[in-house]
Amino acid sequence: MGKEIKLPDIPEEEQTPLVKVLLGIIEQLAERVQRQEEEIGRLKDEIAVLKGEKKRPTFKASKLDKEAGKQADGQE
Repeated sequence: MGKEIKLPDIPEEEQTPLVKVLLGIIEQLAERVQRQEEEIGRLKDEIAVLKGEKKRPTFKASKLDKEAGKQADGQE
């Protein structure tokens, strides 16, 4: 649903105790946001069903993208 939060790479020698705590908090919040996004999607589907509408279709991840990436890596 949403974009994954990418944290910058911080060298171990630059990670003070405060930085480590903050990185942990950011990871926890990112997980919480992901769970909330999933729950919101389920609730929207439930509301649609209760209204008599169809719920959103679920799509499987495309295997073509993975295969295309492998072929591009092999050709270079």
